[in-house]
Amino acid sequence: MANFGTERVYQEFEPATRWTSEPDAEILVADLPGFKKEQVKVAVTSTRKLRLTGERPTGGNKWIRFHQEIPVPLTVDIDSVSAMFKDYKLYIRHPRIKTETPQTKPPAPVKPPVVAKPHDQHEAKQSHGSKPNDQLKHDAQQKAGEVKSGKEGLTGEPKGTLSSKDHEEKDKVGAKWFEKYREATGNVVKEAKSKRQLLCNLTASIILVLLILLYARNAVRSSLVWNSEE
Repeated sequence: MANFGTERVYQEFEPATRWTSEPDAEILVADLPGFKKEQVKVAVTSTRKLRLTGERPTGGNKWIRFHQEIPVPLTVDIDSVSAMFKDYKLYIRHPRIKTETPQTKPPAPVKPPVVAKPHDQHEAKQSHGSKPNDQLKHDAQQKAGEVKSGKEGLTGEPKGTLSSKDHEEKDKVGAKWFEKYREATGNVVKEAKSKRQLLCNLTASIILVLLILLYARNAVRSSLVWNSEE
């Protein structure tokens, strides 16, 4: 009969562990001889550590147990950890974090340059040189006329020669302007003469007044002299 009142005696056990790599995951393998699946517990702590615990009886009140914490690599996803127990080995799979690589557009294909064949070049030259000489002369004259007309439009020069009627109209306009010029200059000369005459009259009046004053002064002096002599 089993002694239910006896206290368990534990023996500490440290399982051997190793890491193996796969293309998309890191796998931790722990050797647990004599253990069963239900006797093993696996947990991931908040500090990114893998906690492995387990215990089993070895006979009587003796037990064997283990407690181990292993750091988890930063390149794995701790939210997707899975475990499998087989043949006294514990396999803990850590999927790697998927990094999205930016998709780059493939470069657009470069079209090769089109090289004209000698036969095509000869046909092109023939097509350009097939115009008759008369047609070429006509085109040259037409372009010269366009250039000449453009120049005349820019300079604003009148086309053709002036007629006798145009000369007569020009002479009339010139005579009219000359008459206005004479009239204007005559008025200016008249005004200048009148101002000059006025100035001369004013000067003569001033001189006359001065002479009268001088004469009066001398007369007064002479009378005083005569009075003093008497």
